[in-house]
Amino acid sequence: MNSLALPALYLGGCIAAMSVFSFVYRRVTGIKTVEPWFSENNEKEQYIILLNAEKPVPEHHLRAALLRRAMEAVRRLVHIQQEKPALQQLMRMGSIGDDLWRDFSVAEQQTMMELQEVSQEANTYKSNWGQTIFSTAAQMLEHEKQKILQKEMKTMKEAEEKRKEIQEKEFKMAEEREQERRLQEAKKAEEDLLKMEEEEQKVNNKNKNKKGKK
Repeated sequence: MNSLALPALYLGGCIAAMSVFSFVYRRVTGIKTVEPWFSENNEKEQYIILLNAEKPVPEHHLRAALLRRAMEAVRRLVHIQQEKPALQQLMRMGSIGDDLWRDFSVAEQQTMMELQEVSQEANTYKSNWGQTIFSTAAQMLEHEKQKILQKEMKTMKEAEEKRKEIQEKEFKMAEEREQERRLQEAKKAEEDLLKMEEEEQKVNNKNKNKKGKK
């Protein structure tokens, strides 16, 4: 039992709480046929396939597969712990029926059984590994979470840099357009001035000619 408490104790400080009430409420409101709480446990199936393979699988591959299975078990435990308080509140409010609560209880029992099975399997590879495998799994989940966060931050940074680059390019183009407009205005003003000077010169020449005739 102590081994089963390790994920909860460790993850309490590692994984931030989600907005579970709204999530669960959206999940259950208006749903008549309740789907399984979790999808198929591919990590568990993969481990069993490797364990029962006709050709013996190297132990380090089995241990790695079991660790991935432990990670999935911990992930499911986290969801159970996060959703249970919200479901209990919804039950008290009469917002969900007994059928949904039964489905959740089944999922909770299956998760606890899976944790126990993983712990027992771990002990077959190494004495007392069942006591530490969940802590390792939780650390790896947190590492995955940080990698995803870093990737998202990198994507956001790249998007911001691209936005700034586009903004700077647009600003430069606007400056170039403004400079071109000013050059055109200056050229037009110069041409207008030359025309005025030419007209003035024509008038002066005409006046001179008139005086000369007199």
